[in-house]
Amino acid sequence: MKSDNATMDEARKKLYTYWHELDFFSEKESTYIGQVRQSEVKWFIIKYIRDGIEDEFGKENDLPRRHAFSAKELHEAYINSSAGEKCTLSNFHFHIKDLVEHGLLREVAKILEGRHYTTYYGRTSIAFLDQYDAPLQSRIGQDFFEPLKRVIQDMNPDLEFDHISQLVDDNLASIRDFYSRLISWIEVKYPHLYKSKIDLDMLMRIFGHYSFFHKELYDSSEKIASLIDLDKIMSYEQYELD
Repeated sequence: MKSDNATMDEARKKLYTYWHELDFFSEKESTYIGQVRQSEVKWFIIKYIRDGIEDEFGKENDLPRRHAFSAKELHEAYINSSAGEKCTLSNFHFHIKDLVEHGLLREVAKILEGRHYTTYYGRTSIAFLDQYDAPLQSRIGQDFFEPLKRVIQDMNPDLEFDHISQLVDDNLASIRDFYSRLISWIEVKYPHLYKSKIDLDMLMRIFGHYSFFHKELYDSSEKIASLIDLDKIMSYEQYELD
């Protein structure tokens, strides 16, 4: 039989290894994701877990960064952060419980430390996508591209609607193809992305602007832009952004 120490060591290794068994993306409820992004405490928790830390146990056992933490560890890290607002440990437990209930966090392991078991929390996926921002979400066609067809028709009354509809549908298909390929790229390049601690949520948003490498998407986007005068954007006055 394995000794208690060996069993605890195996449980502790999960704090490091589980991360590399996670799905890259999962879709979460839009309103809640917005709340998490606006909550300093919740955002700190999921970011800290994503970034992970290197520690002595990991180095001794040749493990990657640790991505699961106890509530006490997360609270101490938050208090020590420069921007941390006041938050008691009990309130921190509340935020963690809420993240668990909404499927962003889960219990990774319970480890006996002294006379009591300590619960370690980790993420349920490497990145979280707002259900309405998800690039492969079918609703994107209903929520944006159908009205876009009407905008183009209103600005170009001489064009047949069937032609406009096909152009926009082709554009949507190319967008989905681009993001499908981008996700494949992320999976292949993840060892490099992992080292940098880059935020995959933000990467998806920023790299969406690199879609000019997708010829079909570039061509259809250029045609749509010209039909709504977006190609003349540089002639418009700059608007001061906060």
